[in-house]
Amino acid sequence: SSQCSCSGKTVDCYSRSLASVPAGIPTTTQVLGLSSNQITKLEPGVFDRLTALLTILALNDNQLQALSEGLFDRLGKLQHLDLSKNQLKSIPQGA
Repeated sequence: SSQCSCSGKTVDCYSRSLASVPAGIPTTTQVLGLSSNQITKLEPGVFDRLTALLTILALNDNQLQALSEGLFDRLGKLQHLDLSKNQLKSIPQGA
């Protein structure tokens, strides 16, 4: 995606004024940085293409207000998830 810089298995979309997760993130991505954007919501299934390898997902410093249930369920390799500095009122069960 032209909105992000890719290096190896890292996709860096830091501070690109994004309102949503960009399409076309490679399925081989291990590290996905989406911090310091204006993302307000995450569509259900938005990360389902990235289930194979994604280990680090940074969503800090956005405008997330809610998370749909099961959003991260299929990310079996996920080790680090940063949701700090958002406007989340609650985290869904099983997140």
